[in-house]
Amino acid sequence: MLVELGIQSVEILGDSMLVLKQIPREYKCLSPSLAVYLVVARNLLTDFREATWEHIPREENFAANELAQVATGIQMPEDCVQRIIRVGKKSLPPVLTRGMEIDVNSAIITEDDWGNPIINYL
Repeated sequence: MLVELGIQSVEILGDSMLVLKQIPREYKCLSPSLAVYLVVARNLLTDFREATWEHIPREENFAANELAQVATGIQMPEDCVQRIIRVGKKSLPPVLTRGMEIDVNSAIITEDDWGNPIINYL
């Protein structure tokens, strides 16, 4: 949608440092289910002349964090339950029905793998 509007620059704000570091390949994505979305995100970013991303701590991103907590079923304090949370409609069809090529590689790591402490740390 942004490309059709002639937008050439995009700024991504997110509260997951892990995800933001996976976009420029600073960190690897080890989750096969999330890797599909990472590939799609990278493909979409090629449509823009400039793309930047910035980490916003959860404490400073209250609305998004509150919505995520509600979605996961975590109990919110009484004063938060009454707040109205606007939810936008998804404008894109599911990833696998959009006709994008997706190449995802996955590795199986055993419990005695020497890299487990490092992977768990990341």
